Amino acid sequence: MDLNRTIRFGVMLDGDAVEQWQFDTVKLLIDNGIELSLIIKNGDESKPYKSFGDKVLHYPYRQVLFRIWHRYFFKPEAKQQTNFMEEISRFRSATLEMTREESVISTEVEKSPALMTVIPIYKGISRYFSSDDIEKIKSFDLDFILRFGFDIIRGEVLNSARYGVWSYHHDDERVVRGGPPGFWEFMKKIPSNGVILQQLTDELDKGLILKRLKFDTVLHSYKFHLNRLLTESEFLPLQVCKELIVNGKLEPELSQSKAPIMHPPRNFMMLKYFWLCIWRKVVFHWNYYFRQEDWNVGYYFNTNPDKIHWLKPSKSDYFADPFVISNDKDTYLFFEWFSNKKGKADLAVAKKFENFDVYHKITDYPEHRSYPYVFDYQGQIYCIPEANKTNKVSLYKFENDKLVFDCDILDGRFVDTTLHHHSDGKWYLFTTPQAQGHTHLLIFVADDLRGPYRPHFNNPVKVDCSNSRMAGKIQNIDGELVRPAQNSTRHYGESITLNKIIQLSEYQYIEETIKEIKPNPKWTYNKGTHTINSDGTMTVFDAKKFTFTWRGFMQQWRQKVASR
Repeated sequence: MDLNRTIRFGVMLDGDAVEQWQFDTVKLLIDNGIELSLIIKNGDESKPYKSFGDKVLHYPYRQVLFRIWHRYFFKPEAKQQTNFMEEISRFRSATLEMTREESVISTEVEKSPALMTVIPIYKGISRYFSSDDIEKIKSFDLDFILRFGFDIIRGEVLNSARYGVWSYHHDDERVVRGGPPGFWEFMKKIPSNGVILQQLTDELDKGLILKRLKFDTVLHSYKFHLNRLLTESEFLPLQVCKELIVNGKLEPELSQSKAPIMHPPRNFMMLKYFWLCIWRKVVFHWNYYFRQEDWNVGYYFNTNPDKIHWLKPSKSDYFADPFVISNDKDTYLFFEWFSNKKGKADLAVAKKFENFDVYHKITDYPEHRSYPYVFDYQGQIYCIPEANKTNKVSLYKFENDKLVFDCDILDGRFVDTTLHHHSDGKWYLFTTPQAQGHTHLLIFVADDLRGPYRPHFNNPVKVDCSNSRMAGKIQNIDGELVRPAQNSTRHYGESITLNKIIQLSEYQYIEETIKEIKPNPKWTYNKGTHTINSDGTMTVFDAKKFTFTWRGFMQQWRQKVASR
């Protein structure tokens, strides 16, 4: 592992204008020390002459609605045009000014990327580069080229950088090839939408897969959905670069996709799209106000897993996020106690000594508290509750049925934070940014329980709506570390996935999914589950149903008003 290794890259453009997310992707690479050495610009500005009669005769009228909508009305923020050359020049000037102030101007900062104009050779729908252009590109000794132009490229240019030409595909190529990005997942109501970064080969959308992401499909707004796909995948090339630094090589997966190649929609499909946009907005808001989540906590003793016991919240409250821990005094069941009347949750504990029938509130803060991650360290019970509205991740001691503040360990709005004290002696803090909801998994590392915590070398270590956000503590099962995660593909808290941790260090994180846990269809609460924990003798979990209450309706209404 050579952390000081310099990685050099080039970028392919069709012109000076790029989409905002594309520029942000390049800027993120440069910000993190990846050197932009070459800009390859398409110099073919010629357009074949067509008479007015030819244009009228050969215009693709079957796609006229899509063309008009896409050109004049569809304006996601991530697709706004920006001048790449001007922005790069402005960015370099700002960087130089900053480094001058710090008196640390490096050769890399002073050096501008070379500009190379290429006129591609057309063969059917593909574009090839001349041998002279390929040799010139090779002379820059690039590690990779990021493709944001030239459409379909084939031939030896794909081998002109050490690790080839990298290209985005904002779909799971095993499900949808072609485009438009994310559109057919929206139209066909496919629950998840993949994003891949691939090393191009001569086969269309069947390259070498460098990295995959998985987002839940936002079915009530294609604009919001696409904007998220574009902006939240900007880090992919940087993440692959970091893996290259750590491992010294790439091990891409060869795509074997046989998925159909999709094309822009025809007029009838666009009419259906317009209707779906209206109808799904109505359904989304109906469900928001009239289909509320109602959670409860269940538990069983490991000697008799078939006998489920349920806690008994009042009709206007619900219980969720259970954790269990035992010491020489008692067994404690911690959980979130949400009040629709207050519009927030406090934390509570039930005790085995009281048959888990008495519920003691242990917090009374103005802000929401949930997910009371508890653990024992050196004979002391600690708790890290979720409190993202305070903009802090804080550590508490559990003493005399109360949480006593110990210290803040991380700044920022994070949800479902979970600590793991690893065999290497380090503390690994698993969490999810509140802004990403359930798709991103981040790790922070410290040498001491109280920190300071530093970001993992390759954050986010995972972006997957089906198994990123934590669903309980990391368990040692038969000598293997198992991380429970929330699956929120179709809806929040749909099920729990169990992931075996294969490698964990401050530079690498590798896991594989081994099992999915779903609620029993015979339970009253049978529509989802998103937390599970065990102390070795008993297992606690939560499960949900959908219901309607006037207090819940008013709470949803207050939240909507407050958000505006």
